[in-house]
Amino acid sequence: MNYTDKLAIGTAQWGLDYGATNKSGRLTDVVVQGLLDSMRAHQITHLDTAASYGDAEIRIGNLDTTGISIQTKLSARHNTCDDLMLSLRGSLARLKTNSVNSLLIHDWFTLDQHETESVSQFFELSVEEGLTSHVGISAYALSDLERAHQTLSIWDTAQIPINIVDQRFIGAAESFPGIAFQARSIFLQGILLSPNSEHADVTTFHKFCHVQDVRPLALCLQFINQQQWLDSTIIAPTSTNEFDQIIGSISTHALGIDFRPFHSTDEGLLDPRTWG
Repeated sequence: MNYTDKLAIGTAQWGLDYGATNKSGRLTDVVVQGLLDSMRAHQITHLDTAASYGDAEIRIGNLDTTGISIQTKLSARHNTCDDLMLSLRGSLARLKTNSVNSLLIHDWFTLDQHETESVSQFFELSVEEGLTSHVGISAYALSDLERAHQTLSIWDTAQIPINIVDQRFIGAAESFPGIAFQARSIFLQGILLSPNSEHADVTTFHKFCHVQDVRPLALCLQFINQQQWLDSTIIAPTSTNEFDQIIGSISTHALGIDFRPFHSTDEGLLDPRTWG
């Protein structure tokens, strides 16, 4: 299966020193341009960014993004519908575009009832004015999806954490039909690829990789490939070499592995909000 058409490039490291195992820090202009060139070479046409990713939106706005669909995320805590419209127009100005392909609320899990109502109004208005084609939330738990279903008048997209040890959202597409699901944190911010983790669930995974003589990167991607209900997958390489490794591993011969035994129930591992 050719999975590259489902890939999107995450840009947190374009504007921030982000990631539990990121040793590269904020990416240089040379690396960012190289990643954009690699995207085009592999027909990857989606960028995922956020207003909170440092100056990532500004850097994207200064690039030639012809043919690239951009998704951005906004924070809605303590914001009215008018506040959110101002925030969106600020993002559009930084991105140097009249609209984005999709727009998500970054901090959905923090919002009270009045704020969720403001988001619902904001989504309707932003779509009506042609400022975005798709709207939705960035989720951390299944309860976030249920709350969106109950409170939003329109939404069609959800970005979710999912990887070999975090399988909480498997089955979400059946529970929320019509929602396009985007996978993030497929390497658990690099923890699943690092040999230094001492967490029992991660070391179990690494021991299995050793026995099977296969790289953790390849198995992480095989797990994601099995989730054919996913609409897209966000990767965040910090170099063109990392990008090439990911692209090369996507086509690795599938081993037909049952990944269910690797599912962790340790929220302290799965949820970055608990990492301090």
